[in-house]
Formats: sequence, structure tokens, C-alpha cells
Amino acid sequence: MKRILLPTDFSDHAQNAMAYATELYKHEECMFYVLNVFKVYGYSTTNIMYPEPGNPAYDAAFNESRKNLKDTVRRLIFAKNPKHSFEGLSKNNFLLDAINHLVEEKGIDMIVMGTKGAKNARGINYGSNAVTVMEKVTACPVLAIPSQAEFMGYREIIFPTSYEVPYKKSEISPLLSIAKEFKPMIRILHIKENEQLTETQIENRRLLEENLDGAKYSFHSLTNIDPAVGISCFTESRNADLIALVNRKHGFLYRLTEKPVVKGISFYTSTPIMVMHVQNRS
Repeated sequence: MKRILLPTDFSDHAQNAMAYATELYKHEECMFYVLNVFKVYGYSTTNIMYPEPGNPAYDAAFNESRKNLKDTVRRLIFAKNPKHSFEGLSKNNFLLDAINHLVEEKGIDMIVMGTKGAKNARGINYGSNAVTVMEKVTACPVLAIPSQAEFMGYREIIFPTSYEVPYKKSEISPLLSIAKEFKPMIRILHIKENEQLTETQIENRRLLEENLDGAKYSFHSLTNIDPAVGISCFTESRNADLIALVNRKHGFLYRLTEKPVVKGISFYTSTPIMVMHVQNRS
């Protein structure tokens, strides 16, 4: 049984991400944990006088969270998929701390969350919460869903890479699972920093091919272009369904999401992003 974490603030974009997740996993046995991290209005969690359970302000915020969670779970259950079970969780914590704790406690296989961002010239960009979770939660993959995205299957997936690190099969297992289930074409996109690949990059590319054995894939490259812009333009030109990234500290995604490059994520408003993580190597 898969264990899926669905963070929610009860907004439309969070509701859309839940609909996406339940459709994505409609043929699989799943336990969905619906998480709301609530705040007590008028207080900062860093305040030493922050209210605790039993305080009227705390209890009011907790009860409101529980009420909204019950309504949310009731709507999800109404879909009547016998393969799906749901549990609502109210936590008073920092979002990142709450997610990291539940990932370990519940053995979460995937986080699916909606994205909320500030308005800009192109529309809506990925919000700071989504970027933070994609960057900082490393124990399981994260799937970030823009508010207008609707799950229609996976026909084509963009997999950007620098070939700087050898990926273990386990590290790209979420991508391999999707490839097995939906049979998409995986477009491996190399944003070149140099014209020629180094011997290490050549070997890492060979290893990637070995790990993708049985999947459909093709190689592509772009040179002398900002990574965010290059990925965006390539994704839009292919009308792809998903961008799959492997995160590595100070690596490709780090550069992609580092200010001011983070603004480039606004180009991905209609394309979900799945972030996988490089595991610690001995």
C-alpha cells in the first residue's frame, strides 16, 4: 500500500492537488494523510508565550482546523474509490518540521501538494512553501501541482540533468514507477555548461541509460541558456505532462531555485514538477 501525504491549507489549489493525487493513484491501494498545519492567530510560533492546548485561542484554531479537515476528507471519501483510505491530521508546527516528522513516522512514499504563488507577468509562479518543500524534504519525493493542472496521464516527461552525479536506480525509482505504469516518452534534457561532456559525465549518462532499461527515452541538449528558461521553453515546446528533477545540494535544482533564478519557476505554471533526491553516499 502506498502512503501519500497531502498538505492542505483548504485553498482551491490544495484541493486541486488532492484531486490530481487521487486520480494519479486511482488503481493503487493508498492511504492518504491529509495534513493541515495551523497557526494561532495573533501569535508567532517563535514567541515564548505561544499558547498551548487548553488556551482558548489555541483550541479555537485547532477546532477550526479539525472541522475543515473533516469536510475535506468527507469530499475525498465521496469519490468512493474502495482502494483509497484517508486520515486527517492537524498539526501546530512549522510546515517543514511537520512534513519531515510525518514522512518518517508514517513512512510516506510521496508528497503531493498544490502550489500558490504571487501574480506576475506570466500568471502564477510556484510559491515559497512549495519551493521550500521541494528543496528541503529529502526523505521522499515531492510532486508539486500548479492550480490549473489536471491529471490526464503521462504521455511525455522532461528529465533535466547535468550528468554531474551518477544516479542510483533507487534514487530515480519514482520516475521508473511512472514509466512502468504509463509508458511515457522520457525526454532527457542536458543543459550544457560546456560543449563537450567530461569522462565522468559520459559514464554517468551511460549509467542512466542502464537504469532506464525498458523505458522509452531520448536525449536532448541545450547550450548557453539559463536552466530555468531552457527547461521552460523545452517543456512548453513538447507540451509535456511532467518535469522530473533529481535534487542535489549545490547541484542542478539548487541553482535552479536559488534567487533570483527562482523567478524562472514561473515559467512552469501549467506543468507539475516531481522532485527526487540524491541519497547520501558512503
